[in-house]
Amino acid sequence: MGGRPPPDYLVEELRYPGGDEVLGRAREVMTAVLSGEELPGWFVAQCVDDSELQTCELKSWSLRAWKYWLQPENRRWWWWSAGVAGHEVRLTILVKARPYLRGSLDWLFKAAASA
Repeated sequence: MGGRPPPDYLVEELRYPGGDEVLGRAREVMTAVLSGEELPGWFVAQCVDDSELQTCELKSWSLRAWKYWLQPENRRWWWWSAGVAGHEVRLTILVKARPYLRGSLDWLFKAAASA
């Protein structure tokens, strides 16, 4: 997307470790989610089984929980634009209000960096 954000949204700039490969993997997952396609195997392999999940921590998300929190009705952020500077992904998201939960987004980039 990019460009001028719509009115009534806050702009949040996030940074994640990684370069072009990490951003490419994150885009691959988001494209699959938005198009209803099957998620990439490398991403599914990064998630834990629901029965193994003890706490909701960034270190391990279940696929079911991740999908739930990524649904538009359950999150308050929207991917606006992204790019790479050196070994860092710079992601701009739109936020309707603070505070907002971004754990599903953080997990996406952690999994993309670990693949």
